[in-house]
Amino acid sequence: MMDKCHLLARNLHQLQAVESLLSMGCRFAIQCRTVLRTVSLICNTVLRTVKFLAILVWLGTFYAAPARAQRIDSFEGGPVRWELVDSDCQAQLTLHEMSLIMPHGGSSSELFDVACGQGTMALLAYPIEPSRILDEFRPALWTRSSSGRIQLGVRVIFPMAEHPVTLGRLNTILWGETYSQPGQWQMLQIDELQKKLTVEMVGLRQRFGASLNLDGAYIDCLVINAYTGPGSCRVQFDDLNLRGLVSMAATGQPPPPNWRDRWRWRYEATQSPEQRFWAGGNRPTTWLHYRQESLPWIKSLGFTGLMMSELPTEGQLERVAQAELGAILPTPPHSVAFDTVGATAIKGWSIGAALDARQADIARSAAMRVAQLPTELQRPLFGEALEQYWLFSRIADEVILPFPASATAGSSRDKLSWVTRQLETTRKRGAGWVSIAVGPTPALIDQVRAAHELIAPQTSFDETQANPLGLRYQVASAVQAGARGFVFRTFKPLEPSTLSGAGEGATLAALRLIHNDLTLWGPWIVGGQIVARPTVDRDDYVASAWSVSQSRLVLAMAMPNDAQHCLPSTAERPLELSIAGPSTPQQVLRLTDGRLERIDADMTPAGLRWQVTAPQPIESFVITSNPLVIDFARSTLSRQADQRAADQLEIASYNMGLAADTVKARFPTIEGEVARSAAADPLRRLALAQRQVEQGYQALHGRQATAAISLAARASDAVQAVLFEAQQIAMSNLAAPQSSPLVVNPNSLSYHWLLADACLRSEWRDLTIPGAELRSPPEMESLGWSLEQRPLEQADLQVEFLPRTADQTPGLRLAAYGSRPQIAYESLPLSNEQAEPLLPGGYEGASSRVRSAAAEVRVGQLVRVSAKARVLRAPLTPESGILIYDNQAGPSLGQLIRGAPGELVSVELYRFVVADGEFRILVECRGQCDIVLEAISTSVIEPAVNRKSFVTSPTQY
Repeated sequence: MMDKCHLLARNLHQLQAVESLLSMGCRFAIQCRTVLRTVSLICNTVLRTVKFLAILVWLGTFYAAPARAQRIDSFEGGPVRWELVDSDCQAQLTLHEMSLIMPHGGSSSELFDVACGQGTMALLAYPIEPSRILDEFRPALWTRSSSGRIQLGVRVIFPMAEHPVTLGRLNTILWGETYSQPGQWQMLQIDELQKKLTVEMVGLRQRFGASLNLDGAYIDCLVINAYTGPGSCRVQFDDLNLRGLVSMAATGQPPPPNWRDRWRWRYEATQSPEQRFWAGGNRPTTWLHYRQESLPWIKSLGFTGLMMSELPTEGQLERVAQAELGAILPTPPHSVAFDTVGATAIKGWSIGAALDARQADIARSAAMRVAQLPTELQRPLFGEALEQYWLFSRIADEVILPFPASATAGSSRDKLSWVTRQLETTRKRGAGWVSIAVGPTPALIDQVRAAHELIAPQTSFDETQANPLGLRYQVASAVQAGARGFVFRTFKPLEPSTLSGAGEGATLAALRLIHNDLTLWGPWIVGGQIVARPTVDRDDYVASAWSVSQSRLVLAMAMPNDAQHCLPSTAERPLELSIAGPSTPQQVLRLTDGRLERIDADMTPAGLRWQVTAPQPIESFVITSNPLVIDFARSTLSRQADQRAADQLEIASYNMGLAADTVKARFPTIEGEVARSAAADPLRRLALAQRQVEQGYQALHGRQATAAISLAARASDAVQAVLFEAQQIAMSNLAAPQSSPLVVNPNSLSYHWLLADACLRSEWRDLTIPGAELRSPPEMESLGWSLEQRPLEQADLQVEFLPRTADQTPGLRLAAYGSRPQIAYESLPLSNEQAEPLLPGGYEGASSRVRSAAAEVRVGQLVRVSAKARVLRAPLTPESGILIYDNQAGPSLGQLIRGAPGELVSVELYRFVVADGEFRILVECRGQCDIVLEAISTSVIEPAVNRKSFVTSPTQY
């Protein structure tokens, strides 16, 4: 429309020129002049009308809804845009208007006369919709001034940080080009905003402290420093182009509808320290073992930063900083240097992973190298240790504790107890970090793949083998143990769910769900104190509590003996909890289904008591009367509701497919009526879950997130009932869950029945391991048996072969005893059974290891190991005993042998051969125990899967 205005104006000027020429001519020109004046009058009327319409259109754009960000401002009429917001030179605007004098384009521009005294700045601001800080955002403004040195910038707000003096929101200005052509129009532009921000953040942390939380930064206005020296200066602005602007609304953070009216240059401190705490985004840090994934995508999942296995380049570090992530790097072998931008992304140095006592000197050397780095590269030290946690906590600032994987031996309660005990040590120096395995170990995947290639070679194999609920369960268990930081370790790169299989999609859904959990529980976990545990009326649940700001968080979770492998159904029985009552009346709020649900609680002499009718595997409650706490919980749940619903439906759908495969494998044929068969109950549950998942997706599409979450939870409970029952039946025929790798993960349960059916069509035959008769140690050594022992302080280790006697079979004895008690122990009231100092055991490593001779095997065979273990002395801790495993699957799938004195424990291992060559048995002594291994035998089978060659019936368990 403005172009049409310009065209009409040029036509008017041409008509007026013609009129002037004709007035000097003949009498005919007089008549022409009359005609031309009439045309000129008409043109002027049209021009004024078009200009008026253009102004109305511009005003409609200027005051449009904030969801549509303003991209171009040509300053064609309307109110003035810029305002004088700050100065140190007593600046005044003696003239400020929309002017028709020499605009850069169009018919007007914004004009200032700025009068200044002595100083350095006279800041003018132009508010814009809050926007992201991207290099693609390159604001440009045409400027004309009677003097030079005018500079364009943008103001950045850090919503999570406060200024230590004003207590308002911390902010800074990123400056761009400077005006240098007095009297001429010059375009001022700002480039490389992300790089400028990274450099500025370094300076802010050096000035105000390294603990500043500078997350979530955004731009809220353009800034001009119009100071050009004492005196008066005339300035014009025109044709503003906000190219590349991406508003915060486009990233899911819409500003308030009246953001322009609420904009202020100074945001005074209006919040109390408690208000700032609940608005501060407190959450445990989460770090991902980096495998070249997309950095912005990793940030979108909720991760704080990356654990890197090798030193990155400066360009890689710059990209990490631009993605608003941090990085923990391996200690450099020599002195290194990084530019300012890259250095800001470094949050720590790693002195090693899987550290044991033998690597203490290596860790000390790495710490010394870091101490010699330049001051700007000094960072905290991190180390992941397998044992000797107090030793390594004196070397590293933060010792990372590996959380026992779900497939490893031991019950959930034993693992929780062990992690809690070790975190009490590591948290004396650090925050208390644990590492979590995102997926199954490569050894477990190899075992399941071997079963898949034998039973279903015509179908593709999902290498992810996700256990999404188990992953969330492990993180919640670590939180209960006292963890405040998490490192997620993967064995393959994560991929966006659109590019991967169902297992990967469920894994990503679990990671997002975990981050939402940590955000919801974060203020209590990070800023609170652990208080006395609540009591629960169900043996298969445990609970913990934290206190902060006149509120308590209660976290309850299901914990039956085998919950680490497959969570059971929990909604069939109510759950009652009680906790010591507060001194003031408080209400109990359940954090569930994307909303706050008020729970009726009774005040008893023992405290508050309340009940949940249909509990979920993980339940959380807030006990408070503080409105700030209630607002935080309500707003957080509301903000997360849509994503929670989508993720829980994704996980329920994935697990429903696993359950369907398991039922099909358990009941390949059904005789008689389905309703009366053993498959009737699981089929009914799965049909119900299918309807609930479908209804959940319909509710989600209808923007009813809370209903979708509720339906997803009910569907998940029905699915878990099917999977848990199948796993319990499968394990009932095994000496331990680790006897078969196919039952320690819900993904592989279907293979258990298919493999059992296939083995019925073939025969077991002996597999000879030389020397397994345990007759003569010299003979066994010559056949390839070997012994490793690790010297430990205050430990007496014994490994011997017991010969055959009239009443005893030959055996291999492994024993570890503590030496004479030290003074620190003598003052403790120990029982006779604990009269010696405990030796590290369980998940901390072996003190002695026996390795058998080898038997020749080939890929595709299934090996069975059988033995008996006679307990001479009971292990003193739940994670102590002897661990028996093989070289094909490794120690992560080993069976931990323990029991009461005199007890004879059955040993049983089923292992697929995943590599041609040797098969060996290994036995380790862990912790303090004394156990004899007897009657070792091995056999091998090649399962037959050709169903056409055999007449069979389904295997029943």
